[in-house]
Amino acid sequence: MIPSNMKGLSVRGTIPLMFVVLSIVATVACGSSASSEEPLSAAMLRDALPDVDDLPGFRAKAQSVPVLERQDVVTTDEAACRPIADMMNVRPKHPREAMVWATLDGKDMPDRGSLLLSSFAHDEASVWMSELKAARTDCTEFTATSKRGWAFQFTVKPLPPVSAGDDSVAYVLTNTRAPGGKGNSITVVRSGGVLATYLLEGQSRAMPGSAAGKQHAILRHTSE
Repeated sequence: MIPSNMKGLSVRGTIPLMFVVLSIVATVACGSSASSEEPLSAAMLRDALPDVDDLPGFRAKAQSVPVLERQDVVTTDEAACRPIADMMNVRPKHPREAMVWATLDGKDMPDRGSLLLSSFAHDEASVWMSELKAARTDCTEFTATSKRGWAFQFTVKPLPPVSAGDDSVAYVLTNTRAPGGKGNSITVVRSGGVLATYLLEGQSRAMPGSAAGKQHAILRHTSE
């Protein structure tokens, strides 16, 4: 799925959460206020990753390969779409303090995807979430360019939020050159100063609330 010379872009054939665009490169060539807590460290985020059977309906496996590298600087000329493009960006408007990730496989369905946990200082997670909500409706299509050497056009389709976490947003992100026109669903759930971002490959539905809610509980416990 991913070119073998692109280090760290694929594990077990499942694309890392932030690299929704790069799978196409290969195939075509609730309601709490902003957190004032100290941001969770990478070690604490790793402790908050789900064990294999923690999330209902999925098997999780923590990954150590970096999600983003220095070349993954992604930009777009569409200001309304930057919050969405920044999900693929190593230098987003709201800098991440730490991030870890895991691959997800459906137990009783052919779902494949991934989960990224990102921690933020101050109220950056809350602000980015608010911007994602606006982008979900204001951004319908955009072109993103990466210093890795690609440029692709994407469409955005809003999905209903899930009932989990302090706040959530969901949408389908589709590369216009994707085979069969299939996109990937992106679900972002805020737990205080942490964003849990779920990607389901080729799906047009959000992450189930039962699984997202369990991850929120794990993060809350870790933050205590």
